[in-house]
Amino acid sequence: WTALGIGGDGFNCMVDPTNSSVVFAEWQFCSEGNGLQRSTNGGSSFSTPSGLVISDRYNWSTPIAMNPRNHNLLLVGSQVVYRSTDNGVSYSIISGDLSTNPASSLIYGTITALDVSPADTDRYYAGTDDGKVWRTANRGGVWTDISVGLPVRWVTRVTADAAGPLTVYVTLSGFGSDEHIAHVYRSTNAGNTWTPIAGNLPDAPANDLLVDPLDPGTVYLGTDVGVYVTRNLGSSSWPGRWYALGQGMPVQTIFDLSLQAVSRTLVAATHGRSQWKLDLGAMPVAVREGPPAARLSLSAPAPNPTRGEIRLTLDLPRAAEVEAAVFDLLGRRVRTLAAGPYAAGSHALSWDGLDEHGRSADPGAYFVRAVSQGEIATRRLARVR
Repeated sequence: WTALGIGGDGFNCMVDPTNSSVVFAEWQFCSEGNGLQRSTNGGSSFSTPSGLVISDRYNWSTPIAMNPRNHNLLLVGSQVVYRSTDNGVSYSIISGDLSTNPASSLIYGTITALDVSPADTDRYYAGTDDGKVWRTANRGGVWTDISVGLPVRWVTRVTADAAGPLTVYVTLSGFGSDEHIAHVYRSTNAGNTWTPIAGNLPDAPANDLLVDPLDPGTVYLGTDVGVYVTRNLGSSSWPGRWYALGQGMPVQTIFDLSLQAVSRTLVAATHGRSQWKLDLGAMPVAVREGPPAARLSLSAPAPNPTRGEIRLTLDLPRAAEVEAAVFDLLGRRVRTLAAGPYAAGSHALSWDGLDEHGRSADPGAYFVRAVSQGEIATRRLARVR
């Protein structure tokens, strides 16, 4: 790691997905109007954007967000929302004060969370440290308070679901409150109504939430006591249960989650205890509703042949122990893709081309074999240079 040396405590940062030389970074409170910085040379030097008002109330961890379809459009929050349309060179105000504007000697009444809906990029969401959540459906032209139905708590994250423009999640902390209520909520009507989805989660602050891009019913949650996952959320079969994720990971505060969709790697960032990653490729990604398969089966791998990752689907007729693995033509195990109890239904599997030791597998022919309760299913695949 190389220190960039922009000063202060490091907070949110982003890299332009279309140009890795363009980097955005910040330090606490957007100090003196210089806390948000932009680099065009990979962090060797930084400049300060124009348009951010120095006298505004900026949170200790000032939120920034980028339009997932237009890297030139960015949002920054103080007590108001700023928007840039020139890749962070300059900003202009697109909202009024979205907080309750409390009288306080501390910096309070600030925006703490921002998101642009991947399903409808005209739709923005904002959350504040005094329990307010807002939406706009016209790029900031009109903002609507959608806080009704949510407890008055510090909003840690607002996450818009990429699978649909009306589904949105809110996570909350809860320090200073003696109410033992949910820390995570879901809305399927853009915030008109909210449903608590805490289920069996521990009564601890929730800090970040990700929806699996391959299965909107799978949701990952970063909390003060680790990472949790739930499946089939939103379906009639959702059991209301969350499961601690990541064997061997210490119980610790998770502030940020990131999912690398191609490698199926989930990364969890802590406050002072490093970053952790989990390979999701060996886990079942989705369990679809509908009648179970008549027998154990594997779909055709795709793409096949491949130079990179390959995907296929395991269909299971009933809940059972399953083992699926990649083998070479000599019958030697190359990589385990799934092992353990699985529910009846369809489960997405993937192989990134690495063996159990993280080495790239040689070009050649391989096969995937799945075994469950005496049934065996196999598929051939090929890796090329």
